[in-house]
Amino acid sequence: MIGSGDLFIVANNTSGECQIPAGLPGLVFHESDFRRQGLEFGISGNPMWYNVDYALYFFADKYDKYDYYVLFEYDVCGNIDFDRLMDDIHRDGSDLVGLTSGGMFEKWHFYRSCVDLYKEPDLTKTFLQIGIFSRRNVSLLHRRRLALSEQFRSGTLKNWPHCEAFIPIETKLAGHRFTELSNYLNVRRYRHEPAYLEEDMEILEKNEVVHPVLDRKRYILSAIRYEGRPEKFFLPGSTFGKRLRRLPARTYILPLLKALWRRSQTLVTGLLGKASFFSLTKTREEF
Repeated sequence: MIGSGDLFIVANNTSGECQIPAGLPGLVFHESDFRRQGLEFGISGNPMWYNVDYALYFFADKYDKYDYYVLFEYDVCGNIDFDRLMDDIHRDGSDLVGLTSGGMFEKWHFYRSCVDLYKEPDLTKTFLQIGIFSRRNVSLLHRRRLALSEQFRSGTLKNWPHCEAFIPIETKLAGHRFTELSNYLNVRRYRHEPAYLEEDMEILEKNEVVHPVLDRKRYILSAIRYEGRPEKFFLPGSTFGKRLRRLPARTYILPLLKALWRRSQTLVTGLLGKASFFSLTKTREEF
C-alpha cells in the first residue's frame, strides 16, 4: 500500500520494444543515456543487470524532490504498508536498506570483480531486488560510479564491481548507515529461488516480501534452470516434478525436453572425457 509516496515504472527501452502503457506514470531510458553521462558498463553482457543502480541514478536525476527512493524489481511482490515502512526507515536514519547475502563471498561468481578495488574486510554482497536509498546515498553512489568510470577508461581500474557489492561497500565506506531489510520486513521467502507463481500470491503474509514471483512461462524456466538434474522430474515425490506437474504438460514439456537433452550431452561428454583419461593412463602404464 502506497499512500504518501509515488509509484513509477522505470523501463529499459534500448530495444525499442518496451513501452509503458498510456496513463501510467513512468520513465524509459536507453543504455546510450548512461554512456552520454560518462558511466561505464564494465562488462560485455547485459549492462543493466550488472549495474542495476544506473536506473536509480537516471530516475533521481529527473525526480530529485524525494527523501528516499525504493528500487523494486518487477518480480518482487509484497504485502507492505510503505508509509509505515518509510516512517520506520526515516526514524532510524538509514541510508541503505537491503539484505546481506549469506555464504562465503569468495565463492560468488563476481568475487573477482571486487578484490582489486576493495580491501578484504570490506567485501560484502547484498540482495537488492528491493533496495531503499536515501537521497544523499543515491548522490554518493552516482559520484563514485562516475569516478570509477574515469579510472576504468584510463586503465587504472581493471575490474568493474558488480552492483550487489559496489552499493553496500561504498555505502559503508562513506560512513552512511546500512540497515538489514529483515529489520523491517518478513524475508523468509525472499531469495533467488524457488520461484513463486503470480497466481499464488494469496500466500503473502502481512509485512512480507517475496522473490521471485513470475508468470507461468518464467516460473517453468526458473524451476528448470535451478534444477541441475532435470531427470529428477521422473522420481516419485520429486519437488521439482511437483512444481512442473501442477501446470498443464503442454506448458513445460518442450523446455523440459531441451533441458534433458542438454543434460544428456553433458553426461556423454563427461563419460568420453573419463574414457580418454583411462585410455591415456593405460597407455602410459604400458611404457
